[in-house]
Amino acid sequence: MKKLFALLLAAVMMLSLVACGSTPAETPADPSTPAAQDPKPADPNTDPEPADEDPVSIHVFHYMVEGDKAAGLEAIEKKFSDLYPHVSFVNTAYSQGTDYFAQLNTAVAAGDFPEIMMGNPGLYTDLIEQGYVMDLTGNAVIEGLGLKAADMGDVSYKGKWYAFPVDFKTWGCYYNVDLFNELGLEVPTTQTELLEVCAKLQENGIAPWAQWYADGASVDIEMRPIVWTKAIQNGDNDMFEKLMNNEAKIADYPYFKEALEAWQARMGNWARPDATSNKQNEANEVFISGEAGMLYQGTWNYGTLENLIAGTDFNYGFFFVPTDDTGAEPVMNVQVDQAFMVNPQADEAEWAVKFMEFFLSECMGDWSDATKQPCITGATTENTTDFLKSILGVKASGNAVGYGEFTAPFTSAYTTAYRKALTAFASYCCTGVATDGVDSVDSCIEYMQKLFDEEYKLNNL
Repeated sequence: MKKLFALLLAAVMMLSLVACGSTPAETPADPSTPAAQDPKPADPNTDPEPADEDPVSIHVFHYMVEGDKAAGLEAIEKKFSDLYPHVSFVNTAYSQGTDYFAQLNTAVAAGDFPEIMMGNPGLYTDLIEQGYVMDLTGNAVIEGLGLKAADMGDVSYKGKWYAFPVDFKTWGCYYNVDLFNELGLEVPTTQTELLEVCAKLQENGIAPWAQWYADGASVDIEMRPIVWTKAIQNGDNDMFEKLMNNEAKIADYPYFKEALEAWQARMGNWARPDATSNKQNEANEVFISGEAGMLYQGTWNYGTLENLIAGTDFNYGFFFVPTDDTGAEPVMNVQVDQAFMVNPQADEAEWAVKFMEFFLSECMGDWSDATKQPCITGATTENTTDFLKSILGVKASGNAVGYGEFTAPFTSAYTTAYRKALTAFASYCCTGVATDGVDSVDSCIEYMQKLFDEEYKLNNL
């Protein structure tokens, strides 16, 4: 209950106070058969198929290695199999940060076609271009969700829909409520106040941050509150597209330098020795053990934290990190998190579509309860936590920008290059040792551009 009161108090204080790295995949072999036509939307209220129907096996390829999410998917699969007893599921999971892309490409290239593939289409353009991802444009169930253009942009490619969106993610700062209270600290509303909090924690022998820079997603989300927000607010919605097409350079957009400078200030000289070797799980342990006062993380980590502190009196809150001294409420960043594509060349593609339609129309509340993630539809149940309600409330208020507002997302190759430069920057800031010549904000931007230039050559741009 103490934690709940902390979250509710934070929600009263201000609207903004509430409660993934991957490697590029190789291009798969050319498809041998044309893409199937989209099946008609399934009616989840129809009677189950007769018991003597031929068995149907749906292979789901995903990267939900977290127990709650995998269990949540399996529970929904079971509900579908109860409705259609001749349908069964095979789940294959790999870590997104290490081998998911490679394993998916290996399976597809070998002709072992999974019916359902987890991922945001912008990272899988090769699969789309070669006919391995079904065009879902106009799907009645997706249309019926009434989602914003920004949400649909996250599951689109060249103006067409290629995935079923399920939930969304954002990121910010989890903080140790008891430590803050003991030291007389308040939730910061400006960057200067945030740095003062860091200094106070350090003075009392507590690391300000539980960092996890061995994971590429961690360095990426450190940049987004400024890069995404400023670019969209200034009308540079085509920024990523121009960067990938060699029509602009990193230095042309001041948001990257501004974000690096703000992040460098947050890192200060307070880094723990394990800042660059820890991944998400290790950073969680540092945070809940009280060795660090704050953890900059995504909402995908909320359920994991809840499980880790179950049965303890650990209290935490959450706020969006201020990146300047204006005192304005930080703008929430939004990106579709779990999304699922259907392979039209798989044997049971139509049944895969029917299952995903069942998922979106009948089971969104079940999914949110099982995974503790905010559903893209805003679905809630009597079990929805105050944390999730607060996150959904901020999104509904409009004080948010979405990745789908950009005309194109970074592909996996550019995401990898971008994160490589940011990881080198984090390494220097935390250890004082230069990696790949990165020892300043300017040299990080130069190295990032060098990596992009290499991609241009590969693509004859």
